[in-house]
Amino acid sequence: MTYCESTLRRKAYKIGYQVVKGFQHYGRYVYHNSYGERYSGYMVKDLSNGYFEWGSYNSNFDFCWNIDDVAEFLKEQYEELGLAW
Repeated sequence: MTYCESTLRRKAYKIGYQVVKGFQHYGRYVYHNSYGERYSGYMVKDLSNGYFEWGSYNSNFDFCWNIDDVAEFLKEQYEELGLAW
């Protein structure tokens, strides 16, 4: 099920996370496919420590998650905290 970006941002802030949208980078450079198109994606920051969640970036790329990945991550966090999604 797809959620609205603003809904996910609001739900994230309630439990101490921030949803960030941007273009996918390879190292310092914006990643382009062979057609010159850029990919956009999401990262989730834990506001308690200032670090982004692993999986939303990896050793080569950042902004790896799509909106469904963000929703799934947040649902898991809500479950761990015993809160209703």
